Amino acid sequence: MKTPPILLKLLHNSAAKASPKFNKTASKKGDGGFTLLEVLVIVLLIGIFSSIAAPSWQGFINRQRVRTVNDRVLQSLRLAQSEAKRTKSDRVVTLNPLVDPPTATIKTEPAQNPPLQTVTFDAGGEIKPGQVKLSVASCPPNSACTAATQLTFNYNGIVDPSNSNNPTLPFVVTVSTVNGGAKQCAIVETLLGGMRTAEGNDCRTLP
Repeated sequence: MKTPPILLKLLHNSAAKASPKFNKTASKKGDGGFTLLEVLVIVLLIGIFSSIAAPSWQGFINRQRVRTVNDRVLQSLRLAQSEAKRTKSDRVVTLNPLVDPPTATIKTEPAQNPPLQTVTFDAGGEIKPGQVKLSVASCPPNSACTAATQLTFNYNGIVDPSNSNNPTLPFVVTVSTVNGGAKQCAIVETLLGGMRTAEGNDCRTLP
């Protein structure tokens, strides 16, 4: 039995239309992936962006470390002042910038051993030795700063000027990175024990 001419024509047209689609699909599959040149360009761009972003990220991390320690210094000073008022007895804050990480102790007056409290400025272990440093100074207006390590709040929370152990105000505790980049400070500014924070050039340090 012969196939009708009309049916043969339809089969021929279907085969002719399917063939280009098949080849086109196979070509797409064969062209997948990246060339070596494309991979090299991507690696080069990643390297360029990393070199730009790395210093900014490191600067951000350093600022966060300094801010964290400076906040803790301010909290320690305020804690000593509030405890002096609460207990109606003097409190002595002694800062030790020579250890790494730095520390502060809070004692009664006359000083007792062991201290009531010791604070290590390491943000709970997140800040490692060699990342921040402390500078403690007495910085009278229009005068050079001199070294200082301790401050006494009397039973009223006041920095009593008649106490010979007290330095001349303002009492400045400066926190900075070891390489001298980011810098912030906690300042006890008035005899009433008024405190504030500052940063950059507003933080006076030892000459």
